[in-house]
Amino acid sequence: MASTQGRGRFLYPSGVDVAQGAWSRRRVYVPPHDPHRRGPSWRIAMYDVLRAQPLARADLPAPGTTEWRAFLRDLVHDALAILRMNNTSTRWGSLKGSVSLASIPSIEPKGTRLRGAHWHSRSSLHFPKDTGLPFEVFEDGLLKDHTPNEQAYIHAMEHAECLEELVPGLAAIWHMRYQTPWGTANRDFVELVLTLPLLPHELPYSHFHELAMLEALDSGAWPSTPDVPRAEPPALRSFMVVSVPIEHAPTPGYVRAYYAAVEGVREDLLGTRLGEVGVQWLMSTQTDAQGWIPQWVQEWAMPSQIAVDVPSFLAWVRAKRA
Repeated sequence: MASTQGRGRFLYPSGVDVAQGAWSRRRVYVPPHDPHRRGPSWRIAMYDVLRAQPLARADLPAPGTTEWRAFLRDLVHDALAILRMNNTSTRWGSLKGSVSLASIPSIEPKGTRLRGAHWHSRSSLHFPKDTGLPFEVFEDGLLKDHTPNEQAYIHAMEHAECLEELVPGLAAIWHMRYQTPWGTANRDFVELVLTLPLLPHELPYSHFHELAMLEALDSGAWPSTPDVPRAEPPALRSFMVVSVPIEHAPTPGYVRAYYAAVEGVREDLLGTRLGEVGVQWLMSTQTDAQGWIPQWVQEWAMPSQIAVDVPSFLAWVRAKRA
């Protein structure tokens, strides 16, 4: 993999057979050279790919390769782990019918910029009998055309442009521009966005579901289509959208910011109405706004910012269906 002077890089072993389990989920992170450090160069194992630190475009594996499958394994593992933590933290609030919020502490090393950037999370539970919105509506609005649709219901997003399509319908690099409140510079983001329909499972997002997904990935059976597969009871449908920041040339008039995010939507049988299938929408994000905004201000503002997306999306969907 290519390296940029003064930055760390991630190494993926070449020629490994992922299907035989030779690949470890932990990538090896090689920090930038420190001339003041004595002894041999050092490496530390990083557990999470999903973080608000940009990847160099040259370090992104080519789709269809063994390295790409290994990269997807890391992302699937990290994304499902975050969704499970989100559900544990927000479940009770969403069962009461509200948008439940929580902040999952960062696990970044002490002294690093992202140590104070927590994973701000929300969960909401929607019953089709009440909302008139079945699972398919969330699939159409949040999985298919994910980023263009965001521009329609996230009012601060003023522009979304696909820079590069890596896997049609599943993976693309997007440039997004946002208007920010008066007195702050507008922000823009360049993100690898993966829209991943998951295989049906009795317990979506569970460890058992993760193992099934990774086995399907290793065998080449998944991902194969941008559509969520049909499910036969007792299996339930689900999907997730994963965003990872990518390095890119700056945009005049904007401050380049970074975020990592995972959104998950699943059919849910564990709600307050026994036997009635609801739709749970989970979302977690870690953000680095850059610029002069103090991190504590950014962290304080994030919960309210992510909460408004739920009613905005529902209003947009209802307006389309009217």
